[in-house]
Parts: sequence; structure tokens; C-alpha cells
Amino acid sequence: MPITNTLDLETLSARMDAWATEERSKRGRLVRAFRANLGNSADLQAARLALLVGYTERIA
Repeated sequence: MPITNTLDLETLSARMDAWATEERSKRGRLVRAFRANLGNSADLQAARLALLVGYTERIA
């Protein structure tokens, strides 16, 4: 399932899995916050997801 023209869900999921283990990186903290749904807010989750997609597209 394409998220953008250059990114699919499988790629994003794989990168998030790898980043979740990074204890001191911003993207690692971001993945863990996204998965834990910190703040229980749809707006926060959307913002987190947008940042994660941005990180992934920069790599591609």
C-alpha cells in the first residue's frame, strides 16, 4: 500500500521497527511515543506519523 509516491507501508514499518531500538535518537523516541499513543490524541499521532514518513522519505 503506497503512502506516498516513494514510500510503502512495509518500508515504513520496517524502518520504524529498526528505529524503535535506538535509545538516544529522536526518531527512536518518536516511534516509541507513536506506538504508545502518548497523550492519547489523534492530532499528536498524525503529527508523529508525518514526521516518521518525512524521516523515511529522506533516506529513500
